[in-house]
Amino acid sequence: MTIQAVVKRKRRSRKGRGFSREELKEVGLIFRQALRLGIPVDFRRSTKHKENVETLKTYARELKLATLRTEDEERKKEITTPQATIDLAEVKGIGPTISTKLMEAGIKNANELTASSPEKIAKAIGSSEKRASKLIEEAHILLKKKTK
Repeated sequence: MTIQAVVKRKRRSRKGRGFSREELKEVGLIFRQALRLGIPVDFRRSTKHKENVETLKTYARELKLATLRTEDEERKKEITTPQATIDLAEVKGIGPTISTKLMEAGIKNANELTASSPEKIAKAIGSSEKRASKLIEEAHILLKKKTK
């Protein structure tokens, strides 16, 4: 899917080289993010056109849906592929105390840790969601190493 900006000058429209920074800002994108997503950017332009903003919004919406679909497919593959169960104590950052608290919350191994939400883990161990998400990330890394 390609995306094209429109430039207007003296009541005439033509295809532009890319979207302006103002148009990107309106949608909530940064210059570098747009380039990573394959959106053409013309840093020389300073104008903002409604058509371009709407085009960017629909493109971002479609792109988000496409990434959500691929993430769902990856999760289904992870669930269906057999994985070795890994003890919680092997995960970096989890000691005996946190391991006990997680077991009391119903999380018995690293696989269950990766499948649960950061909010649930934070509540179980009495810590912040940031720390809980780091523990989930460490469990993911460990599972990837063990399954290779």
